[in-house]
Parts: sequence; structure tokens; C-alpha cells
Amino acid sequence: MINKLACFSVIIATLFSSVPKQQEYSTLSVITIVGAVVSSESQETIEKYKRKDCPVCNGKGWYLSGDGIAKIECQYCEP
Repeated sequence: MINKLACFSVIIATLFSSVPKQQEYSTLSVITIVGAVVSSESQETIEKYKRKDCPVCNGKGWYLSGDGIAKIECQYCEP
């Protein structure tokens, strides 16, 4: 509750703080850097097993869910 109140007050203070007109800054560089960081973190390379060597589905291409009710297509191996 206190964290939400503190964040809200910081946001309101930032919105209503006055910046002199002669010091207007561009946010393009900040947005570019943030976009690059997000893009680099979201790219994951996952090594998949060959179908015959897959320890999850044992070469079948599917496995049973944890409760044993549904068949799930194996995403740990290459088709």
C-alpha cells in the first residue's frame, strides 16, 4: 500500500514538474536503448532434441499431461 502511494506521488510530481522551454530534450535515445535491451532479452535459443533421443516423449512426439488426462504435443524435440 505504501509502495503504491509512493509510486503514485512520484508519478504525479514528475507530471507536474515544470521544465523551462529552452531545455526540451528528445527521448529518442532513451527509447532506442530500452528497445534494444528488451529485444536482446526476449531472444532465447533453445536446443531441441532429435525425436528419437527425446527424454520427454521417448520418440513418440507426444506425452501425457501431469494428471494423465490429455495428450500434449512434444515441444522439446524436433518433428
